Formats: sequence, structure tokens, C-alpha cells
Amino acid sequence: MRIVPSPLLLCALLLALAGCGGRGLPEDLFLQEAVGVKQFAVGAGGGPGLRFVRAPELLDLTYDGQRRATVLTSVDPWRWTGRIPPGAELHAGVQILPEGWGVIQSFRAWVVARSGREREVLDVVQTANRRHPYWLDLTADLSRWAGEEVTLEFSASVDGLPPEHRHSNVVAWGPVRISSAPAERDRPNILLIVVDTLRFDHLTPYGYRRDTSPHIERLLAQSGTVVEEAYAQAPWTLPSVISFLTSRSPGEILGDDSKAYGLPPGVETLAGVMADLGYETGGFFANRTLHEGNGFARGFKTFFSPPKSNTSVTFPDGGDLNARVLPWLEAHRNAPFFLYVHYMDPHDPYVNPEIAGGRSPYFPEYKGKLDGTDVHGINMGQIALENPKEDVAQITALYDSEIRYVDRFIGELIDSLPPRVLANTLIVLTADHGEELYDHGGWKHGFSLYEDQIHVPFLARWDGRIPAGRRISGTVRLLDLAPTLVKAAGGKVPPSWQGIDLMPALTGAADLPRRPAFAQHMMTGPLRAAAVLDRRKLILFNDQTPFAPANRYDERFWTLDLGRMQRVELYDLAKDPRERSNQVAARPGEVERLQPVIHRQLDRQLPGLRVFASGLALGTRLRGSLTLDRPPTEWLPYFLGADDRVELAGARVSFDLGGEALEKGFLLLGDVGRVQRAEADLDGAPARVLLGAGSPPPSGGPALKIWTPGQERKNAPAQPRDPETEKRLRALGYIQ
Repeated sequence: MRIVPSPLLLCALLLALAGCGGRGLPEDLFLQEAVGVKQFAVGAGGGPGLRFVRAPELLDLTYDGQRRATVLTSVDPWRWTGRIPPGAELHAGVQILPEGWGVIQSFRAWVVARSGREREVLDVVQTANRRHPYWLDLTADLSRWAGEEVTLEFSASVDGLPPEHRHSNVVAWGPVRISSAPAERDRPNILLIVVDTLRFDHLTPYGYRRDTSPHIERLLAQSGTVVEEAYAQAPWTLPSVISFLTSRSPGEILGDDSKAYGLPPGVETLAGVMADLGYETGGFFANRTLHEGNGFARGFKTFFSPPKSNTSVTFPDGGDLNARVLPWLEAHRNAPFFLYVHYMDPHDPYVNPEIAGGRSPYFPEYKGKLDGTDVHGINMGQIALENPKEDVAQITALYDSEIRYVDRFIGELIDSLPPRVLANTLIVLTADHGEELYDHGGWKHGFSLYEDQIHVPFLARWDGRIPAGRRISGTVRLLDLAPTLVKAAGGKVPPSWQGIDLMPALTGAADLPRRPAFAQHMMTGPLRAAAVLDRRKLILFNDQTPFAPANRYDERFWTLDLGRMQRVELYDLAKDPRERSNQVAARPGEVERLQPVIHRQLDRQLPGLRVFASGLALGTRLRGSLTLDRPPTEWLPYFLGADDRVELAGARVSFDLGGEALEKGFLLLGDVGRVQRAEADLDGAPARVLLGAGSPPPSGGPALKIWTPGQERKNAPAQPRDPETEKRLRALGYIQ
């Protein structure tokens, strides 16, 4: 691991070597850094600094899904002697090596402070269950010894440890640090809160009829700024989180393989950039599909994801997650920190301790049979709705109760920040995607791009910088999140990132840039893509793509989508936020205005020679043929209509395409070489044929456009399919 010595540690070392500054006593302790630069002594003796009976070792260790950087010591006490700075506190975490639990009976650890003749035991901790050991953490206030020389002795007792291991390094300490309130600094701490499956329109700050989120309202909406129109780049967790952690469109990272499931090596991530800026980085993910094996731990010095041995549909709730997060926050709140907390509660099943007998406090009078564990079965067609109106109201109430439940722990997390820390902490809350509650005839998430799926909450607070009680309208993309946080931290945005810095708009220093949002479904089945700008939304569904469902569940979803989705959908979200009235026929100009957003992005990520009909009037027909150097391996439709025709015969392709506002066509895959001959007619008259290289040729009227994307549009190398991730996705019902 790479160790960067802290300025305080180097200062203390120089003072000790120079003999200046009184007795040259160190005033801080960060155990991992000190051991990393070998600033310790071994053996008997006194003096300032660290001393061990046996030389310690550095080791990254995982317990109960949480990985920490630790220092391994023997069970012999070790100590630190130094001068305690004003307002100092000690944080210590500890465990024994995992294999030790095969033989030992119990484990406890404690810290004793000595100053002159005074001796005080700061804390004692002991494991509660040897079958499920967890990290033991303590925090102690050291301010009573401010300015004094103090020796802290760290001890551990292991019952049942074989004698031959008495002097082996078996106790893992981490983190251990003494810290005090830092001087005022320009760059903030950053707390990113992501709530899985959280609909924006079911939150109090967004005007929901139920008060589901009073803590979010109090601590973020009233104390910060609400972004009204934020969009995820995918409607389910893996591609969405990949997108906002890398500030890239998910299709460019994952390619056309929805089962790639992970962050490819070499792609710069938000956590990695923050770590390079010197931030302490902690990532705590209750969603078990976001785990170390598929790259989500990259850049986090401390990382938690539910252990892989548990692949059921259960997951840590807000209380379980906070039990892991709050000790980390206590340990690092005096250092610049980047903390990502990913709550899971609104995700199905909709159950929590506040839902008694399967009834939500929002709908206690429900008389039906459904409870929060039935959502998956309803979605899979295994459980029927006996009384649809009442049953949908029941499921919605249970979902709302999940929001109310997680809101409590979000409040607990933010309220745990001392006022001096909160004053210099940038907090952003958002969601990876939403949840359908039968809004368009379906449930859960992942297949559609309607507002209930991709319009997400976005609230930001930074006291003294971001105005309180303000609302911002205009389109925001989650891929703008990473550049915003990095710029706030004083860093440079990697050139591969596609997002923009939102901080000038959040602080009121500038208007929100007018940028469209793109989203893609990234789930099984043919392509769906959307563009949003100025409260107008275009959704395209490539429903003519050949697709053979792999099982009866995929067939169910495919049949459902064919019945409820149209190939081209256009909505005026200002007048029709529930997306009930398709405006394609009435507003073809809006289709022409928004479609380039989708075409430009897909041109960056889809393979093949493009053959598109552009600028055709409604009711006209474009017919023609192409002759290529070599036969394509196959052709794929690109948003073709049911009456469009394409035929492939060797190296010759013929087509007959109907005119409409939408630009459409087909892709020719394989090494086809050059276009030897291309001819087309528009309703019997010769039509223009435009050839381009690297980018689509401008048309300026009816034309057949042919081009191949340039080399710079190649996707990042896709992550190999990860069996563990597939197993976890299957347990959660994402795949069958």
C-alpha cells in the first residue's frame, strides 16, 4: 500500500531529531502512517513516540464485509508517548486475525492513559458473538490532558490462544489515531449519501403528500439547495453507480454487455481521485452487488459491502449500516474525509421494524393479503393482484414506510457530525435510480426510462457556500456529480470524465449550464434510450431488434414492455409529469430537436457501419442499396419501424425505409471494408447519399447518411463477467 506521511507526523519527527520544541514530544498519532514510514521503536525502554515489544506489520484485513488498513501486533501491550493537543480525541479499532476465532474463546482490548501518577482506563471492548465477530471501535476524549505528556498503553487479551502464538502478530489495530479539530481550511469534507431505489417524487422536499422524509427536509432541503430535475444515466444500480463514479455514460464503460457487471481496470473513479488528493476515503455499501470483486472498492481505504457468503435478498438496513459508518466517521472527522454511504432500505422487500404485521402506518386499514415481501413475486407474475386499486395502494404505502425508515438514519448520520465538522462538510444526497409502483403497468426497476425510474433526488448542503432553502430548476445529470465534488476539493477533473462542475450553480455564482441528460436501460432486451432537456423527454425503444427471451420470466418482461412501450415517445414533463400523453404526432419538431442527444451518445458506443435515413418527411419512402467490399457478419436495426425493410444478401444490402421525424436506419457489423456503391431514391427521385468518416456527415435535408465511428469512440475495455456478482444479482432478482 502507498503511505503518504501526514504533515503533523513529519513535523513531530523533525522536532524529535532536532531536540527543539521542549522535549520534542509528538502531538499526533496515526498508527498506520507511523508504521508505514517505520517511525517506531522495538523492545524495552522509554522515550517519546511509538514502541512495540515485537516489530509490527501492515495488513489490509476484512471482517464482516468491512476492509480496513491495519497494523498487526502481538498480544503484548504497545504504547505511545506524546503531548496531547487541545481538543484531542483518540479513536481505536481492533480485531484479531480471522483464523484466531477457530481456537480462541473471547477477545477484549483496552487503552490505559498515564499522566504523571494518574492512570485511567479509557475503554474496554469485548466481542459479543464469536461466530460473527465484528470490528471493535472506541472513541475517547483526551482534552482533559491538553498540553500534558501522556502515555497511552494499548492492550489486548485473548482467551484460548495457544502458547506458541503468544508472541506472534495476531492482533489487528486499525485505524488508531489521535486527532484534534483542524484549523479552518478551504477544501471541505465530503459526505455523499446515495439511497438505493429512492423516487424523488415520494420525498417531502419534492412536495409529496406524505411526510416521508422530515430529516432530509430539515437537514438538507431547509439547510441547503434542492435540485429539481436530476437524472440517473441508467434505471438500475450497477450501471448507474458505475456512471456517476466514473463520470461516464454506462454504455461506454460496459459496452453492449449488460452482464459485464463491474468497473474495468484503469478507469478513473471518484474515490481514487479523492484519495490522490489526500482525503481519507471510506465507502460503505449496503447493496451487495457493489462489492470489492467487481471493482467498487477501488480508491476506498476503508470499504464495506455485505459478505459474499450471504447472497439472500436480505441486506443491512439503515441501522446496521450506520453501526459501521459512525465509528469510521468518528475516527476520521478531524481529517479531510470523503465518505460514501449507500443505503438500501427502499429496495424491495419493503420490510422494516416499523412495519408491523405487514401493514404500513400510512395504510393500516388495508384488508388484503399482500405485504412487503410479495413485491418480487408480483413483479415476476407469481402473485396476482386480487384488488388492484387497494393492492397498489398497499405496496405504495409500504414503500413509503421504507423511505421514512431510512430517513431516520440519514438524520442520525448527519446529526453525528459535530458543529465544527458540519460547518465545513459538503453533503450531497441522491439516488442511483427510482422505483416503479405500477405507474406504467410494471413494478420495481431496470427496464423502462420513465420518470419513476431515472428522475432522482439531488440535494446539496455546504454551510456558508450553498444557499439554504434554495431550489434550482434545469437538467442535471448524475455524471456531473464526480466533477462537482472533485472541484470542490480543489482537484483537477480527469480528462476522460464527461460531467461538468455544478458548484457555481449550487452556490448561486452562475446559472446552471443548459445540458441534456442521456439515459440507457442497460438491462436484458433490446436497447432503450432517453434524452431530457427543458422539461421535454424523448424515449426511443429499439423494438425491432431480434430478441429471444432466455426463460419465461424474460418472456414476461418482454411481453409487458412490448405492450406498454412505444418505439418513439415524447413527453412534456411540465404539463404531463406522469408521462400519459405521447406528443410524437403533435410535436415532430421536438423529436428532431432531442434525438441528436441520443444519436451522439450511441454513436460513441455502438459498433458497426451506420446507414441512416435522415430528414425524411412523413409519408415518404427512401429505397436503395449498398454494395460493400466484404459481406457483413450481420445487420442490426436502429429504431426501425414495423414497416421498414432491410435485406442482406452477401455483400449487398437493400432497404426500404418510411419517412418520419426520427432519424433511423441499421448497423452493419464485421469487417465490411469500403462502400463500393451506394444508391438511393426518395419516392422515385434520386436522393442524396452522404459518406462520412469518424462522425456522421451533416445532412441539411433528406439524405442517406453512411459512416463508421472513429477510433476515438472505442469503449473502455469491458470488465470480465464476474460469477460472484451474477450470483448476487440473481439472488436479488435482477437476472433469472
